[in-house]
Amino acid sequence: MPIREEKTIYDIAVIGGGITGAGIARDAALRGLKVALFEKDDYASGTSSKSSKLIHGGLRYLEQAELGLVFESVSERRVQMHMAPHLVRPLSFLLPVFEDSRVGLELMNVGLWIYDTLALFRSPKLHDTIRGADKVTEMEPDIRSNGLKGAIEYHDCYTDDARLVLENIIAAEEAGARCENYTEVLEIQRERKQVSAVRVRNTITGNEETVSATCVIMATGPWSDKAIPKVGAGMNTPLLSPTKGVHLVFRHEKLPLGRAMTVMSPVDGRVMFAFPWRGRTVLGTTDTYFDGDPDEVHTDADDVEYLCKSANILFPRADLKSEDVISTWAGLRPLIHEEADSASEVSREHQIYVNDDGVLLIAGGKLTTYRLMAKDTVKAAIRWIKDAKNDHFADRTLQRPRTKKRPLPGGEGFSDPSPKAVHELGLELAKSSGLSEELTEHWAFTYGSRASALVDLVKDDPSLAEPLQGDLVHTWAEVEYAIANERVQTIDDILSRRVPMLLIGTEQGLDILEAVADRMTRAFGWNAERRTLEIQRYKTTVANSRLFR
Repeated sequence: MPIREEKTIYDIAVIGGGITGAGIARDAALRGLKVALFEKDDYASGTSSKSSKLIHGGLRYLEQAELGLVFESVSERRVQMHMAPHLVRPLSFLLPVFEDSRVGLELMNVGLWIYDTLALFRSPKLHDTIRGADKVTEMEPDIRSNGLKGAIEYHDCYTDDARLVLENIIAAEEAGARCENYTEVLEIQRERKQVSAVRVRNTITGNEETVSATCVIMATGPWSDKAIPKVGAGMNTPLLSPTKGVHLVFRHEKLPLGRAMTVMSPVDGRVMFAFPWRGRTVLGTTDTYFDGDPDEVHTDADDVEYLCKSANILFPRADLKSEDVISTWAGLRPLIHEEADSASEVSREHQIYVNDDGVLLIAGGKLTTYRLMAKDTVKAAIRWIKDAKNDHFADRTLQRPRTKKRPLPGGEGFSDPSPKAVHELGLELAKSSGLSEELTEHWAFTYGSRASALVDLVKDDPSLAEPLQGDLVHTWAEVEYAIANERVQTIDDILSRRVPMLLIGTEQGLDILEAVADRMTRAFGWNAERRTLEIQRYKTTVANSRLFR
């Protein structure tokens, strides 16, 4: 395997291409720092594409009296709505309250006033209290009416978590960062007891490279305890208490909800969500300690039984069974190690660890607050670099990154960064192209101001407007756009994250696998061996998502 040495001396080398690492690369590059990011798989292939897809204030953290975390979260929810109005969209939640609920309806109402107050009354919409079972079942007929006292309707946001990561990566690159997926950091090298370089290997070609860097930031999420000894980070482990979160996907008609539902599991009382998503209904999540290999996390039969049992008590007409599950996803929360009675009680706060040699690690946190986590981590890195008195850094003038105001790539160009503006873009594209409003609105809320590029693809080749599956809005134009513009290297990149048929397709993308392989073979010049390998790898991904069966 050829080994070469990059002559550039990077201020920061980031290990990990999830939401935190991508946010760090963007923040640092916008300040004028020289940044290189390395991800051993695809961007967002770990926890960052396996969340509940929610940008929320953390309503349940009120019960744990974590008011600071709630305030931070609701503030960031508003920031992200403006940064990415196409990806972070308001969603109505209904929280039913029963006779045996841990918190009664009136006390819950008080809690929501606190929630709205912490958001400075800037929630997408203030909450509403619905009293009486009849009014609640009128809104959501499938909810259990027996013992139902009423409900609270409140508003948070949902997102495409994998695409949120991708847009941060694109923004970081546009600001001058070097971002590499399928590139594993093998070793942190030192000179005179300080970080000097990282040795990396391309996991597809096998080529190795030595990249000079002043400091290293580990944004490795639930892989941190595994990565620390592997790369020689010099930190004590364990730092984390990872917990597993599982989600199940059903056909919408199995649980035809009109809005998201926040419910308490009748099995163990933990908070669960059920919500409509991409033409399907998603049910989740679990929250159990996980001490295995983070590369081997998957949904098991117990997870499915727990979620279906909980849902069937709350939605008696659904009668959800294991065989009704279209797909699943399972991810790990990188929570900081602490003693707690249950996994759900472990704090979602983040923490930054700084070594004397220039290795930093960011742990904990949640999707909603990734921008603040990135900001705090980059500031800590700058402090370390300045304290270390690095000569090449002495005369540098850094800029303010303004990540709080600066839109992500797809959020650019909107005079009013709001869902209404994105909706209007979709209507304009439909009118100018003759395509359906449903399709162009889908593109507007996926690609934002870049959606016109999809329209152009279809103008050149009308067959690209054909859907990937009859009951879904996703088209072949999205596959072609991903191949040309979205840093893909494998079939899994497309079908798991860019156009996630793995999660919403009734055949999980296996029905279009050969056709996608043909398109990628033509675009990238794959030989027959590589094409066969990629097909088999994707089949393995699908098989792993079905291990619960």
